[in-house]
Amino acid sequence: MAEVQGKTASAEEGRVAQALDKLKHNYIFQYQVFNITGVKGSFVLDFLVLSTVPFSTPVEVFGEYYHSGDITREDQLRIERIEFELGPNINETVIVWGNEAQTQEDTDGVILRKIGRA
Repeated sequence: MAEVQGKTASAEEGRVAQALDKLKHNYIFQYQVFNITGVKGSFVLDFLVLSTVPFSTPVEVFGEYYHSGDITREDQLRIERIEFELGPNINETVIVWGNEAQTQEDTDGVILRKIGRA
């Protein structure tokens, strides 16, 4: 387990946070978006990256614990709802798969490719 902004994080989330830090991004970890009872992880977005211009970028880390490597219908609905709740001035949600974030070097490369530098 890792810690990000004083909150418990998965190892993959910790590596994503380190990559965002290296690329000088400002972000909120575990950003509360909405509340749907009974939907896994629906209370919080893993990361809201504030330093992507011109709009903020939602980032979800899909690790092996909750996700099998494919986007399920539930995942897709959740992403659509996040983007709806955050409004029109938001970038498309970026998904970082657990297998993309197994090492810090891999995670750094994925974040650079999918989000870029601040």
